[in-house]
Order: sequence, then structure tokens, then C-alpha cells
Amino acid sequence: MAEKPNSMSIDVDNRVVDVATRGRHAARIPDTPERQRLARQRTIREIVFGAQDGVLTTLGIVTGVGGATADRATILVTGWLALLVGAISMGVGEYLGGKAEREVVENAIEFEQREMLEQPEAEFAEQLAYYRLKGFTDDEALTIVRRLQKNPSIWLHEMVRDEFGIDVREAESGGLRPAFGMALSFAAGGALPVVPYLFPLPLSISMMLALVLATAALFAIGAFAGRLVGRNPYLKGLEIVAFGAAVFAISYLVGHYIPPLFGHGVVSVGA
Repeated sequence: MAEKPNSMSIDVDNRVVDVATRGRHAARIPDTPERQRLARQRTIREIVFGAQDGVLTTLGIVTGVGGATADRATILVTGWLALLVGAISMGVGEYLGGKAEREVVENAIEFEQREMLEQPEAEFAEQLAYYRLKGFTDDEALTIVRRLQKNPSIWLHEMVRDEFGIDVREAESGGLRPAFGMALSFAAGGALPVVPYLFPLPLSISMMLALVLATAALFAIGAFAGRLVGRNPYLKGLEIVAFGAAVFAISYLVGHYIPPLFGHGVVSVGA
């Protein structure tokens, strides 16, 4: 619906959005371009998290294996397996985690709907109390809640927000898109530390190239996330790189010093 200026010459978006819930009535609440933009920005989470985790996980594994063996084939097989298994695991985990979270939200909404239908007087008094806590007078709160009571879908939205601190739209399904986004971003990030080992270079050079590519990718991911949340992109990039450096150091030390505990000789990278 087109935007119409009100008496104060302020543009008001009159669009509404239906929220499919399994209760007696579905919520039909006002929607805004700002909320929609924020929702799109929040979908970047799985991409940033997946790519970052892919870089760190695969870098740690190939570095650890590279510190324990000089067999390039072993490093490559281990790296690609880690990438494949990690991508599948991240995708499935994102899907199941999102599904479980939505089910929790749906249960809270359905619980509130039942209370509104079975105990309308108690819910009316509860909503009055919430508006008093917000600073409205008794008469103002009474006027607002009476008006809300005439529009059950908006009342449901207000009650769920005030009582549970959630938006009823959080019950909407994200489908398979977040899961695929997480899996593909993990695979893209995880491929970078493995690529240098495809070339016939000394393993020490391959390891350094993997580290350089991973560092550049981590910095880019951090800078992108920083711009997205309004933080200093350079500091955010350096923060992510610092975590990557810690993973690199720990994995190398583990691969270099743990094998001797199990009778495996220490093999220097490039030997």
C-alpha cells in the first residue's frame, strides 16, 4: 500500500504483514521498510559465521596435519574431508537449530493465544499493568488496551512482545535458505587454506600461503561484519585475525608435539 502523509507531514507506511500461527487467529501487524531491511541484514549472520568458521576450522586441521606429516596427499584428503563434513554439519545444524528456535517461539505464541481466549479478563489486567510500567496513566492505559482488545491480532502482537520480549514474526520459517547459506559459506571459507596444497610447492611454502589466504579472508570477513554493524571495519577485521592466529598457533603446536606421545616421530613441515 502506498505511503500517505499524515497531518504532521510525516510519511507513514501502512503496509501490514500476515504471520501464520497455529492458534485461533493469526497475527496481522504493521510492517515497515526499516524492519524489512533489518531482517535482510540479519540473514548475513549465517554467511559471516559460516565463512569464518570454515576458514578457522580447515586452517587448523591442515596446519595440524601438516605439522605431523610431510605427506601432501594426506593433508589434501584431510582438508577436503574436513571441508565437506564441516559444511554438511553446519548446514544441518543451522536448519535444526533454527527449527527448534521457531518451535519454542510458536509454543510461546500459542500459549499466549490460549490465555487470551480462556482468560481475557486476566490478560486485559496484565496488559494494563504493562502500559502503566511504560509510564501511561490509568486512564491512558485503559483506553489503549480497550482499543487493542477490539483488534485481537494486534493485541496478540503487543502481549507477546511485552510478556516474552519477542516478535510474533520470529515464528515464521526461514526454510532451507539459511541452511544452504551456512553450508556454502563454510565451504567457500574452508577451501582457501586447502588450495595452496594443490600446487607442487614445498610444504613450508604451501603452509605459509594457506596462512596468508586465511588471514586475508578473516580480515575481509571481519571488515564486512564491522561495516554491517556500524563498527570500525579495520578493528573488527583485526579482531577476527587475532582469533585465527590463536587457532593457527594451537593447531601447529598440537600437531608438532602430540604425535610423539603416541610413538610418532616429529616431522618438520617441508622435510
